Amino acid sequence: MLSGFSYEKFDDLIHRSSAVRDDTYLNAPIYYVLTGRRGAWLHEGYGAAMVVCRDPHNPAGLLAFPEIGQEARGRLAASVLCGLDPPPGGVRLARFTDQDLAQLENALRARRDDRVARIERIDETVMDWRYPVHVLDTARVAEMKGTAFMKIRNKCRKVEDEVSTLPLSDPRALKAMRAAQKYWEGSMVLRELDDMDLSTYYTMLFSVIQKWPHLFGGLVFLRGDFPVGFTVYDRPYMGTSNLLANLSDAMISGLADFQVVETCRSMAADHIAWMNFGGSETETLDKFKRKFMPVKSITIHSAEVHYEPRFDVNVRTTAILADQMTAY
Repeated sequence: MLSGFSYEKFDDLIHRSSAVRDDTYLNAPIYYVLTGRRGAWLHEGYGAAMVVCRDPHNPAGLLAFPEIGQEARGRLAASVLCGLDPPPGGVRLARFTDQDLAQLENALRARRDDRVARIERIDETVMDWRYPVHVLDTARVAEMKGTAFMKIRNKCRKVEDEVSTLPLSDPRALKAMRAAQKYWEGSMVLRELDDMDLSTYYTMLFSVIQKWPHLFGGLVFLRGDFPVGFTVYDRPYMGTSNLLANLSDAMISGLADFQVVETCRSMAADHIAWMNFGGSETETLDKFKRKFMPVKSITIHSAEVHYEPRFDVNVRTTAILADQMTAY
């Protein structure tokens, strides 16, 4: 988790050297800490910075994120990728726009280095940007005015009298969130949808909230004394906060809508103008996010980095296991 590099220095570097991206997760140091929970590395050069981390869903692979800087134009990313020794799980580009990919490919051509053979865009099936990233106007969602929000208003009315909230700053909040996660995990096991990768994400999230509580905002949702969900977002940068968690009891009709509206109300009250709702893994989730009338939607991609093999024709390697004495 960015070992040997303090969060404060990392935060300062990201914000000092970066342009504000439409996909503001790239401007969020805490996002890299959470996604890089299995190991992450920061690269600096060409007037920019760039994070590479172990793929949280495939620890044998690496994820490389776009440059965060004004001047690099793909040069830092090209240098980093050419210098990597690709692990068995390969190297994938994460959260790259069309422009990012074009700049990287131009920078690779300019290097005249054949180490990277090609970049192949792939359909994302695991990470949460198979569908576009959506950004909400918090004040607009908080007010829920107009026919566009009629169905959301009706859903919220179903639960607003029976569900209360705690701010993340409340001393009881973290314990209630841990309990909500356990209840959620149990329901997922019963539905045969349990996801250990997501469970480790929440474990890491709770750990960093406990360590750096000032970096987060959010709400815990209770029905009576029973925790039924929570939301967590990061400290705003240039008016935008990124939603880092949105867990709710799917058995309570209207709760998911209510959580989004209440979280936007909390943000708007704190003068946070926009909430980056993130992307989606499924069409159903994408439709859920779109009904909150995003003011901006950003399409981002994944891509595989294909390398030319490195070998020396003067070196011969032979397996020494007794039943595998053939050269390869």
